[in-house]
Amino acid sequence: MSTNKLITSAASRLLRLGELAGRVGLSMAGNTLANLFRDEENQGERRAAVLLKNAVRVKEALGQLKGVPMKIGQMLSLHEKLFPEEVAQVLRMLQQKAPAAPFDDIVAMVRDELGRRFHHIESIDENALAAASIGQVHRARLKDGRDIALKVQYPGIDDVIRADMKNLKGVLKLLFSMFTRMDMEPVWQELNDRLMEELDYENEAASMKRMARYFRNDKRIIVPKVIDKVSSRHVLGMELVLGISPDSLSERVYPQELKNVWGMSIMRFILEGVFQFRFLHADPNIANFSFLENGGIIVYDFGCMKEVPEHLSRGYVRLIHAALKKDYHLIPEILKSIGVHKADGTPISQKMVSDFAEVFYEFVEPGDPYTFGDDLKVYERLQALGFKHIGESMSLVFPKDIIFIDRTFGGHFGNLCRLNATADWRAILESYSANALSKVTS
Repeated sequence: MSTNKLITSAASRLLRLGELAGRVGLSMAGNTLANLFRDEENQGERRAAVLLKNAVRVKEALGQLKGVPMKIGQMLSLHEKLFPEEVAQVLRMLQQKAPAAPFDDIVAMVRDELGRRFHHIESIDENALAAASIGQVHRARLKDGRDIALKVQYPGIDDVIRADMKNLKGVLKLLFSMFTRMDMEPVWQELNDRLMEELDYENEAASMKRMARYFRNDKRIIVPKVIDKVSSRHVLGMELVLGISPDSLSERVYPQELKNVWGMSIMRFILEGVFQFRFLHADPNIANFSFLENGGIIVYDFGCMKEVPEHLSRGYVRLIHAALKKDYHLIPEILKSIGVHKADGTPISQKMVSDFAEVFYEFVEPGDPYTFGDDLKVYERLQALGFKHIGESMSLVFPKDIIFIDRTFGGHFGNLCRLNATADWRAILESYSANALSKVTS
């Protein structure tokens, strides 16, 4: 049997995740005990070593199991720049293409799902266009002559994922405890809700149609059309819309001016999701996008979407407005109003807020446009601030609804750096925040 074949035995998966939770837990507990006898410098070095060892364990286990475990591993890797480089290298592997499932299994899945509607399909290409954590995409041809993309869920993955949850929760609780003392239960519930939605391709089809309506008059945001007659809960047919691969972004054949427009298209896509539609595409993995010569972007994979609560959208507007005006003294109370504060209910300290706000302000200073990726030390500075305020950071609480919103902004920060995108980001933020603020105050 191929080593790439999906592990579907519930008992086998539970055993692997349970073993992983135990090994990570023992490793962390042992390091905590040993730190009682180390000086501060040695504690930091040892902590990095333990992080690396546990990241390797997590990567190996999650990557092999695919499904929700691998998806959560990919989420962690989106914030790779905030980890020590050794840990980032391990987590980065989880963003690589997953090995494809056997083609015969994929065809059988499509046939079983579509039943009589399978006759609409003339052929399916054996080689997958893309393989990910929950399913893979194949080019197919309909009998009416159209070439389409067919997204097919791994056979049986929805059954085994539910068997993962209990033990996976234990693993994440241990990892979570590295960075915060906050109760993980609401966070886990949000992760669980979003990830379980990804198993329902009918839900994804509805999200695609909704986003297509929102951007129907925008030639720079392209959402592939759903083909209902070859779609079901575990199979999703859509028009085949191809662009420039993210793997080609570093090639010099594409001028920087075009990359700047791509960056602005990404920024507009996020901001309209948060402020205008309050419906956000919350999976910023660069593989979910391709690029067009007119500066537009094609958006794929609408399995992870986030409804943005109105009060939270308003809170982000107020935060941006205060940051742009350097009214940092207002930010602790704004954050508290949206549920971000210390565990005892008091606002975040002014010092911590100001330190991080000053880094943000460099992206939006009046005058010259800012180029993402030029200042690679920004990550080092954020890491340094994280260590500086680690005591307070570990005491913070936040609402579960911001998890996927912040994940989206953080992930696209990395994408803009990859593009070296240059623009007057201040003007873009001022435009969106002003429009949103006028709605709030009207």
